[in-house]
Amino acid sequence: MRTTHLVVKVASRCNLNCTYCYMYNMGDDSYKSQPKFMSQRTVKSILIRVKQHCIENNLGDFLIIFHGGEPLLAGITFFRDFLKLVDEIIPKTIEMSFTMQSNGVLIDKKLCEDLSDLGIGIGISLDGTPSSNNKNRIYHNGNGSYKEIIKGSTIIKEVYGKEYSDFLCVIDTNEKPKDVYQHFKDLEANSIHFLFQDFNYIKSNQDSVPKIGSWLVEMFDLWYFDEDMKKPEIRPLSDLIGLILGLDKNSENFGKGINDTLVIETDGSIETVDTLRICGNGFTKTKFNVAKDELKAIYEGSELAQQYYNGHDNLCEICSNCSLESICGGGYLGHRYSLKNQFDNPSIYCKEIIEIICHIQNQLLKELPIETIKDLKVEALNYNNILNELKQYAF
Repeated sequence: MRTTHLVVKVASRCNLNCTYCYMYNMGDDSYKSQPKFMSQRTVKSILIRVKQHCIENNLGDFLIIFHGGEPLLAGITFFRDFLKLVDEIIPKTIEMSFTMQSNGVLIDKKLCEDLSDLGIGIGISLDGTPSSNNKNRIYHNGNGSYKEIIKGSTIIKEVYGKEYSDFLCVIDTNEKPKDVYQHFKDLEANSIHFLFQDFNYIKSNQDSVPKIGSWLVEMFDLWYFDEDMKKPEIRPLSDLIGLILGLDKNSENFGKGINDTLVIETDGSIETVDTLRICGNGFTKTKFNVAKDELKAIYEGSELAQQYYNGHDNLCEICSNCSLESICGGGYLGHRYSLKNQFDNPSIYCKEIIEIICHIQNQLLKELPIETIKDLKVEALNYNNILNELKQYAF
């Protein structure tokens, strides 16, 4: 087991208080015991471990994703010092790349230019429409953050270029897909990655989660039939198209690939992905730390890290007997969790995932050449038939 990238939590606090946030509003308060900012001593330990890991696994490139909280709270000096240590510690034979996920509200022209000069890319979190943002992506005083996010994303586009206009968007099914799609087009988005809200079986069930399936079906049609050559790429729709066509478009959400993301907390703790915090308070905590442990230690000593790494294997009986298993891969691991069965469940979004896969595959079949269909061994899908087939496994 090895990783090719780290999510580095440079700040454990955030200047926003998003209503759905898995870090701060889903029951896990372990962030309170973390230093507010990562020290340069911890950065040095991280880079020493990255160097060891790359050499041991013969990796020629490695990705650092700066995250939080809000990573820009750490200040530009932190990132300058980080890159200086990279130059001192990481051999030139290892190509390092850097990006960050930000809410964008702290960005100004000078900061953006400095980040660009350092070679750090920026992705922005934006929830589709002004109304959704000002309802969900709020400050601690309850005020909306839309205007500041847009200001930041506009500056990024000016400094980095339109091709760097990349957004993460948590799906809000109260917003019409056509309004969300048009809004991102108006912003000249290069790419949009739609995220499911983080639910599992602790407090919810398959019938109570947002109806993301029908929402994505409508979004797919808007996007797929849009003849605008400048339309954005949309994940997970493009991922699902690729998986249906037999391409390597695996992710932590779909497909049958490995999940090799690791997280380094502000104190240097080595953990598996932080979205698994939705499974319980302190759920992702480990005894491993870059100050004393190699990165591989978590794979050798943490059952949770092993489960996440192989999250699309060893699926529950329902998933193992589903005809869409090779495409869905059981969905995201955290969405399968229950107190009774742990991860031995289908995704809480199972029905929603079946709905969107059926719709995409049936649309592709209308356009693929007959010979291609035969080679891929794909066939028309019926949503209700699949649900009925799975009922024998206590679906």
